[in-house]
Amino acid sequence: MRLNNLQILRGISALLVCCFHFREEINFEHLKLGDILFSRGSIGVPIFFVISGFIMTFTTKKLNFQAGKNLKKTIVDFYKKRAIRIIPLYYFLTICWMILDGNFLLYFSGDLGYRLLHSVLFLPQKDTFPVLYLGWSLNYEMFFYLMFGISLFFKNKRYYFLVLFFLCTYVLGLFISSKNAFLEMICSNLNLYFVAGILLAHFLEKVKVAKKWSIILIIFGITSFCLFFFKILMIENPFIILGIITSLVLAFLLLDFTFQKEGNKFLVFLGDISYSLYLSHPFVEIVFRRFHADGYLSIPFLVLKLAFVIALAAFFYYVVEKKVTDFLKIKLKV
Repeated sequence: MRLNNLQILRGISALLVCCFHFREEINFEHLKLGDILFSRGSIGVPIFFVISGFIMTFTTKKLNFQAGKNLKKTIVDFYKKRAIRIIPLYYFLTICWMILDGNFLLYFSGDLGYRLLHSVLFLPQKDTFPVLYLGWSLNYEMFFYLMFGISLFFKNKRYYFLVLFFLCTYVLGLFISSKNAFLEMICSNLNLYFVAGILLAHFLEKVKVAKKWSIILIIFGITSFCLFFFKILMIENPFIILGIITSLVLAFLLLDFTFQKEGNKFLVFLGDISYSLYLSHPFVEIVFRRFHADGYLSIPFLVLKLAFVIALAAFFYYVVEKKVTDFLKIKLKV
């Protein structure tokens, strides 16, 4: 089943993060338009996390552990697929970032070398980002994949293990005060977004939502998100925010499951290139720093930057991400 509308939400989420990082472009002296529109654009990352939790559950729910299939091979294949999907483009763009930084050789020794090692191993560091700073979110993704692979040992009870694990680590984090970056990550409330995705997958597997209720849930999910995103609703409670983002993902899923909408082809395409778009947009920002648009010309200038982001992401998707992924799938036999 092709979830086109979920792909559309991926593309929207990636663009929100781009606009969040580009928002200063349209912050005028008497009107901080960028902050008004996109100061909450980083919310695209937790949306990704909910989608990841859903996709991992949705795509593995048919694993049949009772049919004699080798459990070890199943887990190894799972890790191979996740590594093939995440690592090649991330490592390639990390190297590109090191070159642009002008200190390429320095990254292999001292503090920079230590930072690079943590970056390529997806290990968080205290008070610093990975070399390619957007990699901080991939640390969470890879940790989730690590735990998901471990959960396969529990076979049909794996989702109970995952939900309980992340709930327990979150509660543990409420009672401990640690300066350890890894411990902070595994106890972060951001992991609950993966749990929300897992629960969404089970909900849609068990419940066929009638069209009239789907319409209500879609309207509620999109409306509540917009009210929060544009600060019409001033909400700080992390669990309410979790509920709002989960309801948004559910809204787009219902467009797939209940109404089976094909979705706009261009927006689906944005979803397909969303990973490349997310990781590569800082490179466009570096290039465009040499240019500047004054006044309200900044608005079309921002649109131009986003167009370049999409073009660059499409290039990386077809030339690097897709070709390397297909090649490694053949070589690694997954």
